Amino acid sequence: MAYQQYTQRERYRPPTKGFQCREDIEKDDHVTSVIFKSNLPSNQVVEFNCREPSCGALEGDEKGAILDEENYAVDPNFFDEGYSMAGSTGFKVWTGSRLLIEALTWPQDTDCARLKEIQECIKNDGGTRIIELGAGVGVVGTYLSAVGSHVLITDLNTLVENAIHSNLERNERKLSNLPIDDVKCTSCPSWLANGRRIGKGWADATPLDWTKPLNEQLTYEQASSIDMILASDVVFLASMMKSLFDTVEALFQTSKGNKPTFILSFQKRDAQDGKDSVAFTTVDGVLTAVKDRGWIVECLAWRTVAVRIEDATTGAVKDDTSEVFVFEIKEAAGRI
Repeated sequence: MAYQQYTQRERYRPPTKGFQCREDIEKDDHVTSVIFKSNLPSNQVVEFNCREPSCGALEGDEKGAILDEENYAVDPNFFDEGYSMAGSTGFKVWTGSRLLIEALTWPQDTDCARLKEIQECIKNDGGTRIIELGAGVGVVGTYLSAVGSHVLITDLNTLVENAIHSNLERNERKLSNLPIDDVKCTSCPSWLANGRRIGKGWADATPLDWTKPLNEQLTYEQASSIDMILASDVVFLASMMKSLFDTVEALFQTSKGNKPTFILSFQKRDAQDGKDSVAFTTVDGVLTAVKDRGWIVECLAWRTVAVRIEDATTGAVKDDTSEVFVFEIKEAAGRI
């Protein structure tokens, strides 16, 4: 299946006027951190403590952080159980997170009808119930909580304990001055057992390893309460895709009564190795895997982004462009 069929001009989404991101440097007890910031539609700001500068999440003249070599610390979680190179990438913000946030929470007149429906669900006063998979430092899930959704943010235990929990606490404090009249749900939903109020919504975090059974990690109420599944830039390695889709399939079944939908952002990274890349997941590979499960897929939005490509032979680095997509994936109607 050729991904080019999903790059229709009418689904192209230019940068959103008014939405901005930036990075600052923060030093605490001789530890240097990157603070990634983005503004809400209300113009309040959410922020996230990261270990490294973002990759592809800043556009135009937005301020980025630059760390000196001496400020890059040895990964303190390198020997944690279940930790891997893929897990270590979660401590920075990636390209797909930006487009996913914009597409879901900053409407544009040219958005397709289905994307507009999803945007309405996100800002639903009742609070759309969302689970985010592979959340990294928690940017997408926290942002959606701030605009009114109820979100269970998940990743490996190392990221939950060393990034997500602290970032939820940080944003709970930052948005604590929101008038209570603007909050439609004033008590934590029961399925978010230890949830924090983040702006207009609620969020909680829990570890979730895609290689382990879902029912051993989530409560029945959590697993059966999902309206929407989100994942952003989580399957850049080909080895990760099956376990991700196994987890999504399990959530489709446990929350079947809600007819959950899966929103996936994905950056094309096969420019160097080609469509038959063994190591990296290709766009065509994702689309084929979706079809093999009997699911249906629609491109909600896509954008061209600037990238830097290293020549495998010479090592020379050149400027190039790539595409980042937001796909909606659903079970086919009538499937049992």
